[in-house]
Amino acid sequence: MLKLHRYSLSCLLTSAVLFSCVAIAQESATVSAADSEKTAIETSVLETPEAPSAEPQSAEQITSKFKEEERAVPTDAELVTVGNAFINIYRGPGRGYPIFHVAEYGEKIWLLKRRTDWVKVLAPRNKTGWVRVEDLQEIYGEAGELVRVPLPDFRDVDAGYFYLGFSYGDFAGANSMGATLAYQFTANLSAELRATQAVGEFSDSQIYQMALVHQPFPHWRLSPYFLLGAGLNITAPNATIIATEDRQDTVMLAGLGLKTYLSRRFAIKAEYANHYLLTSRENNQEIVEWKLGFDVYL
Repeated sequence: MLKLHRYSLSCLLTSAVLFSCVAIAQESATVSAADSEKTAIETSVLETPEAPSAEPQSAEQITSKFKEEERAVPTDAELVTVGNAFINIYRGPGRGYPIFHVAEYGEKIWLLKRRTDWVKVLAPRNKTGWVRVEDLQEIYGEAGELVRVPLPDFRDVDAGYFYLGFSYGDFAGANSMGATLAYQFTANLSAELRATQAVGEFSDSQIYQMALVHQPFPHWRLSPYFLLGAGLNITAPNATIIATEDRQDTVMLAGLGLKTYLSRRFAIKAEYANHYLLTSRENNQEIVEWKLGFDVYL
């Protein structure tokens, strides 16, 4: 009986020792894990990099920003900084379009392309619009240099323009007034619709013609031009005693002139024209016309 009690006591002591060892091992593991976590936290805190100092944005950084906004910037675009107090940005290339954004002093914008008196720009936050050239006289490049956007002049009139012309002159002794509507296909070639009213002592004439105008040196400020055309001439005699009928004759046109540009939209001209009338009478008729006028480019 005594031996059985001793054996039970030994089992209890052995179990207690085992449980103590297990508890000590678990506590050691817990402490080690806590120490490891603390060490990791301290290490991560120590290894956290400092925030970069604020620096002025470069062209590459701004380009990246625009790309993130899913706006492609053309490779030939120019980055500038606004030097004016502000610049109005319009929705289209004209004063009739509303102002929808204002670029303030120090703001960076991209110059995309130019159309006559207007420049298309791209501002931050995908603000794309048009700015007048005259408002871009105080803009600066990346190195701080003043960027000049030249004001438009007559050399910008190359192609794709309509223009209106008005003239006054002498049509074989009669006073003539003319109007022209034209379209400029290229820098050298234009097509004109011409209407002329000539008032004379013995007869009045109305001339309607279509002409091709060739300008060999369009970028000269004093530029010569040549023209060929054809049309219809209607002559109304001023007879008071005998009633006469109006005459309608085909007319051929050849001439030359000299044009000088006062601005991109305005030019004055002097012209000599020879009108050759193909009449139904025995002899054809030749009429010389001299005139002065001006053209307005639309």
